[in-house]
Amino acid sequence: MSDNPQNPGQQETPGQQSGGTPAPAPENWEARYKGAVRKIEELTLANRGLNDQLAAKSSETEQLKVQLSTKDVEKTVAVSERDTKLEQFIKESAAMQSQLKELNAFQAKVKMAQELGRPELIKIIDRIPAVEDPAVLKGIMEDFTRFADDLVKEREKQIFSGITPPVGPGGGGPQKPTSNASWEKHINSLPLGSQERAQAMDDYYTFLENKNKQ
Repeated sequence: MSDNPQNPGQQETPGQQSGGTPAPAPENWEARYKGAVRKIEELTLANRGLNDQLAAKSSETEQLKVQLSTKDVEKTVAVSERDTKLEQFIKESAAMQSQLKELNAFQAKVKMAQELGRPELIKIIDRIPAVEDPAVLKGIMEDFTRFADDLVKEREKQIFSGITPPVGPGGGGPQKPTSNASWEKHINSLPLGSQERAQAMDDYYTFLENKNKQ
């Protein structure tokens, strides 16, 4: 009998393969099933939590949309009120600027009349154009005074030469105006360049002189 441990006639036992490699252990299906169940439960709970969070976020989004819509309406109303107030302010400011400009022009003409030593110009200050340049205003008002002085000189010349204004029938002629407004109305009713208009302006200046002396 041979001492070789391998017996050619010996049969392989279960769990052994040829060459002496052991067979793999059988699959533990019960453990795998329990693990899968636990994983499914975890995913189900996680999914439920995500759905709850999604519902909360959706509700919050809707609330924010409502708030945003309300804010848009409030903003539109506020902008409309602001534009209305701004337009009103611009109109009031323009009116005040116009009034201030007129007042400044009036003061400038009064001051210039005082500087020229011709306070009688204040009587016709509304007839004097309003200009911002003091030099131009002075020239205009000097033209007014020069025109008035020429009328006075012409009147004096007529008086010294013995010429008197014509007297209408009935002795004394028509009654002369007694106010600035009536004088201006009377002068404007006469034709431009006519002797009657020149005489009326002469008489008006005399009226102003006599009135200032009172």
